[in-house]
Amino acid sequence: MNWTQFLLSIAAVYSLYYLFNILFDMIRSRGQPITDTSQDELVFSEETQPKQVGSDEPSPEPKSRQVISSGPLISTGGVRLQQLFALAQSEVIEYTKAIPY
Repeated sequence: MNWTQFLLSIAAVYSLYYLFNILFDMIRSRGQPITDTSQDELVFSEETQPKQVGSDEPSPEPKSRQVISSGPLISTGGVRLQQLFALAQSEVIEYTKAIPY
C-alpha cells in the first residue's frame, strides 16, 4: 500500500462516516413533532424600585499618596517596516541578528 492508496482510503472512510451522520440526523429529525418554542422560555419578573445610594455630606479629601516615578518618558514614535530596514541599512540603528524573511 503506497501513500496515495492510504490517503484515498482514509478520505473514503471519513466521507462515509460524515455521510452516515448526515443521513442519521435527517432520519431522526423527521420523527420529531414540531413543538411550540414558547414553552422553553423562563421569565422572572421582579418589581424593584431604585434606591439612592450615598450621603448628602461632601466626601473628605483623600490622603495624599507618595507616587514613585520612573523618570520622564521619551519616545520618538513608531516607524514602518520599510523605514526600519532603511534605518538599519544606513546604520542609524544597530541590530544584533540578521532579520529572517
